[in-house]
Amino acid sequence: MNISVLVADDEAPARRKLLRFLREHDDITVVAEASNGIDAIDLIAMTKPQIVFLDIHMPDLDGLGVAQTLVNSENPPSIVFVTAYDQYAIKAFEVSALDYLLKPYDHERFERALARARTFVQQAPNTEHLATMLSALRHDEKYVRRLLIPNEGRSFFVSTQDIIRLESDGNNVSVHTARGSYSLRATLESIESRLDPAVFARVHRSHVVNIDHIAEIHPWFHGDYKILMRDRTEIAWSRRYAVKRPDLLK
Repeated sequence: MNISVLVADDEAPARRKLLRFLREHDDITVVAEASNGIDAIDLIAMTKPQIVFLDIHMPDLDGLGVAQTLVNSENPPSIVFVTAYDQYAIKAFEVSALDYLLKPYDHERFERALARARTFVQQAPNTEHLATMLSALRHDEKYVRRLLIPNEGRSFFVSTQDIIRLESDGNNVSVHTARGSYSLRATLESIESRLDPAVFARVHRSHVVNIDHIAEIHPWFHGDYKILMRDRTEIAWSRRYAVKRPDLLK
C-alpha cells in the first residue's frame, strides 16, 4: 500500500533531511512540503496526506496551531511532531502523541517514528486524544486571539477582536465580522471553548456573541431576552443561557 506524506518545517535543511529519509521507502509518496503553518493547512486540504511530519515552531502559524485546525477537519492525517525543543517532545510523549522526532535525530530514530506512523494509517485518528494533547501543550495559552479561516484554497487570520458573533450553521460555523462573514468547518462548542468568556458569551444554542458588540438587551417572554447587536442583528437570548451570565444584566 502506498502512503502519502506531507512535510512541514520552516528550515530547508530540516525538510531536505526528512525528504531524503522518506524517499528511501518505495511505498512512501511525498505529496507536498510546506515552510510555514498557513501553507501547511492549505496543502493538507488539497493533497489529503495520510501522515504529516509537522515542525512545532514555524512562522505565521506554528505546528500546534496546524494540529488544532486538523482536529476540527474531516479525516485528519496522523501526525509526527518534529521539534528542537525537548520540553515539547517530552510533554507530547507523556500524553501519548502519535510520535515525535527530537532534533537532531538520526536515521534509526526516524525509522522508528515512521514504523509507528505506518501502524496508525489504517486506523481512524483519535481526534479527542489529539485535542487533549494540544491542550496540555498549550497550557500557557488558554484562549486564542485569532481564528484561521480557510477560503478558496488559501487561509487567512481573523482577530477575535474583529468578530461580532458566531452562528452555528449545520456542520459549519459562520464567523460574522464588520468586513464580512466567513464559514469555518467546526462546531460552535469547539470554538466557544477557545474563546475568552470575558469577551464572548453563549446566548443561544446556535449563537455566541462578542459582548463589546452588544448594543441593547430587552426582556422578552418567560425569562428570555432579545439582544440587539451594534450591526442591528437581533438575537434571542434564551433563559437557559441567560442564567449562566447574570453579569451581562448588571
